[in-house]
Amino acid sequence: MHEAACYLILISAAQGIFFSLVLLGLSSGNRVANRWLAMITFAFALNMAGTALYDLHVVLRFPHLGLLGTPFAMLIGPGFYFMTKSFTNKPFHWRWWHWLCFLPFLLNILYFIPFYTLSTAEKILVLQESYIEKPDFWVHSFLCNIFVNFIFIVLTIALILKHERHIEQVYSNLEQKSLRWIMMFFGAGVLTFVVCIMLSFYDMGFADSFSNLTFSAVIYVMGYRSLKQAEIFTNIPQEIVEESDQPALIKAPIKYEKSGLTEQKALHLLEKLEQSMRKEKLYLQPELTCLQLADHLGIKTHILSQVLNQYKRENFFDYINRHRVEHFKQAVMDPANAHLSILAIAFESGFNSKAAFNAVFKKITGITPSNYRNA
Repeated sequence: MHEAACYLILISAAQGIFFSLVLLGLSSGNRVANRWLAMITFAFALNMAGTALYDLHVVLRFPHLGLLGTPFAMLIGPGFYFMTKSFTNKPFHWRWWHWLCFLPFLLNILYFIPFYTLSTAEKILVLQESYIEKPDFWVHSFLCNIFVNFIFIVLTIALILKHERHIEQVYSNLEQKSLRWIMMFFGAGVLTFVVCIMLSFYDMGFADSFSNLTFSAVIYVMGYRSLKQAEIFTNIPQEIVEESDQPALIKAPIKYEKSGLTEQKALHLLEKLEQSMRKEKLYLQPELTCLQLADHLGIKTHILSQVLNQYKRENFFDYINRHRVEHFKQAVMDPANAHLSILAIAFESGFNSKAAFNAVFKKITGITPSNYRNA
């Protein structure tokens, strides 16, 4: 069973290496993100191949293959971070200090040089002894790898959460703009790690095979999902992307204190905005953006953001979708709409997907749309 799993891992690794080469050749989509995804896939595939060759004892026949892929595991965490950064930044600018993120990878290679420079007979001896007890340098590298990748995963999650707040200042519909799916894959990876630890108490070999196969599935499925991720700020000018990257609402007054917008003018704009919502129902446009609404009102986007954040205590996403929910609540209770489904009324209210509608409605009202209609 363990041997069969190792061969499956080798096949999966070969597919991963091929997939990484395909990604490098793609000319469509987010090419920068594709390059980082190629690096993640290649590093992971190389590491998994090395693990399978070790478990099959192939490295005893070809000792110079031993531990060749191990340092590349250090590239997985930085790869996730920069792939996410290339999704959230328009455009993505490489800075000199970004090279420091790859210092652990280079140091790990240097750490393994004493092993790489051993003779064939000496390598075989080290590898044979490792099946009985792992060498200290091997254990130290493994622990360092976990630590480095953990740090970059935390940084990636922080970057995603910041991005989620950012897009809510710009868009009223977050389909193909949210990056929470990356966090879901992180969650799947953590769950796999926990299950692997539990299984190791019963059968270490099975636990190792399970983790390798499951991690392979998680990485490759995530890779295909990444290819579907559209560029996020393609229809928004760069200066507006930067302007709308606001801090938390509680810090908004500090950010806006030098904007020159008086309270009297803000209240006037707020009334103009509310009147536009009531009469023209702009929120019924599913792809309405902060830029479009600001242009309609004849004001700058940062002024609109200030009015909403500072005086309504809402971001653009919550403000527009609150109006959509109110429109739905009135429409769903209208006897003339009794023949329509909940989803049909939701679409007419400005929502463009069932999942987004259900999430927003439950967030604002605290109950599901079905419960509201049947109440």
